Amino acid sequence: MSLFTSVFAGIGFRTRTPSFGQGDEVTAFVTGTRDGTAVLRVGDSELLLPGVDDPASLVDERVQVRVEEFDESTDTGKAVLVGVIDGRGL
Repeated sequence: MSLFTSVFAGIGFRTRTPSFGQGDEVTAFVTGTRDGTAVLRVGDSELLLPGVDDPASLVDERVQVRVEEFDESTDTGKAVLVGVIDGRGL
């Protein structure tokens, strides 16, 4: 292994618009609501949580979600709430 290879081993680049696959589980903060739906922003990508009873109560909460669909052309998708990691709970 060369010195260059050993120095840079394991280094990667992050993107502003991460992509998600169906079934991926993601932990992130709910950053707001839009039209009665909770919104998570991961970089410039957005995941919407439709069907949450009180989306405003999740704002600023750290949650775990499971991605149901994601459109890479618009960097948006839909997810299902798995649970609240910190805070008040549901």
